[in-house]
Amino acid sequence: MFKKLLFIISALIMAGGIVTTSWADVPAPPVNQNLGIPDGVYEGMAKENCWYCHVPHRVTPEIRASLGWTFPSPVTDPTLIDQRHHNRNETPIQSPTQAPNPGQPGDTYQCLNCHLTSVVDPETGMRIVEKNFEDCTNCHLIMDDTSVHHVTKPAQDKNCQHCHGSLVDNPDDGHYIVEADRVATTMTPRTQMGRGPGGSGACTFCHAPSNWNIPDGSLSGIPSNRDSHHFTGIGQPIEIAPGVPSALDCELCHDMSVTRAGDYEIRRCQNCHGILSLHNIQYDSGNDGIIFGDEIPGYGHIGNSPQDCNGCHGEYLTYKGTSMGVADYSGPAIPTLTGMSPQSIVAGSAVGATLSGLALTNRVITSEGGERTTATVKSAVTVTSADGTVVTVMPDSLSENSLSVTLPALSPGNYMVRATKAVGSIKSNPMALSVLPHVVIGEVSVSGDTLIIAGSGFGGHLDAVDSGTSVTMRAVKVRRGVSRAGAAVACSVDSWTDGEIVANCGTAACGSLKVDGIFGSAVKDVSCN
Repeated sequence: MFKKLLFIISALIMAGGIVTTSWADVPAPPVNQNLGIPDGVYEGMAKENCWYCHVPHRVTPEIRASLGWTFPSPVTDPTLIDQRHHNRNETPIQSPTQAPNPGQPGDTYQCLNCHLTSVVDPETGMRIVEKNFEDCTNCHLIMDDTSVHHVTKPAQDKNCQHCHGSLVDNPDDGHYIVEADRVATTMTPRTQMGRGPGGSGACTFCHAPSNWNIPDGSLSGIPSNRDSHHFTGIGQPIEIAPGVPSALDCELCHDMSVTRAGDYEIRRCQNCHGILSLHNIQYDSGNDGIIFGDEIPGYGHIGNSPQDCNGCHGEYLTYKGTSMGVADYSGPAIPTLTGMSPQSIVAGSAVGATLSGLALTNRVITSEGGERTTATVKSAVTVTSADGTVVTVMPDSLSENSLSVTLPALSPGNYMVRATKAVGSIKSNPMALSVLPHVVIGEVSVSGDTLIIAGSGFGGHLDAVDSGTSVTMRAVKVRRGVSRAGAAVACSVDSWTDGEIVANCGTAACGSLKVDGIFGSAVKDVSCN
């Protein structure tokens, strides 16, 4: 039995997308604070834990029911995991690589890098694929009970926004920090032991293990630093691979050279949680389209409620502490994507897509000519390729929870799709998009029993039963002037590249030729000259 999923039970919004839900009846906080990737504990994960967000096609509804999940599974393309991995075929092997048969960095990924091996079936004499490549943890190692997400290259490069979008800042990216020495002031909250009433003026006013500062328990369940940082592999002296220390060690948050009150100074929290990112995290709990309005406490870091403001600022700056209220400072709320359809498309053609999420558009409260008014902030859509090239597209239609967009014609590969505001400076978490090549059979040359098949999009080949890559020929028989298709004959493969296959079909070297590749199938009639 795999270990229990240790996410916060109430987390409903996941990075991989989720069933679209009506938010008219707003659930109790902190449900809607789990934007992007949920705050939670990832230790001891097994492949079944991965399946919650990364749903493979082999996970049936019956399997999901047996896992005991009590909240909806994300809506994802069930073939997306296969397609994203297949798109890595013939691309350079990264350094370091954690594939079970990694080859050497600088080489290219081939089928057996991930599919481990194929073996001969003693009963049939044919090769079959061993199935244990279906375990995510074969390649995506989880070291020292940390989150597998925090051992990835973007995380180790301290590119937090790669996954979290603008919900956080990247360390040392130049974002504004109030005090150079991070000293707590009335404008920069303490991390703990706030000096305002009830402990306000500190992160722990809300982010405490038991939320002891809120007598009525209205904010219970908001994750603590221990859950959302330490238990996900941030700020721990751990190894991400044998002999490789994590870059996300204690000094990411703590100044180890300074101690105050017997504890290491932790004012470095502004490295990842600056003013812009914190002040734009808010959910429309009133369901009125104005994100920064009279929101229910606990749904963000700014809103017209004492707890949202006083949690950080004590009562030095109250939600009614300015001439028009703190909502005068409202801005583009950070969007979150919760679903995308489709998540895989074929290269070369523009395709319509639908994105679902939160705060895809929001109204902000502004002041023009001394009068209080509102303005609408809308999301654009960015599509980022593996080499970092970004294409920006405006939606065809847009609402707070959904948008439709026409994706441009793209080359084969893996892409990230985001909703962005403020000319791309505020961005959502990414949704994965896999762009597959066309499988096309071009000219076919026949020499005796051998066929030389030119084309494109064939991908890689694994010479094994049930590998999904094969060449077959269905011979055409003419009897009494009527053409009839015969049985399909499996052809042996002498060589296979993305653009050419050399196969031997024996006596059936003409008829209906079919190539099954990792990206799809193609059929062509080969004449019997």
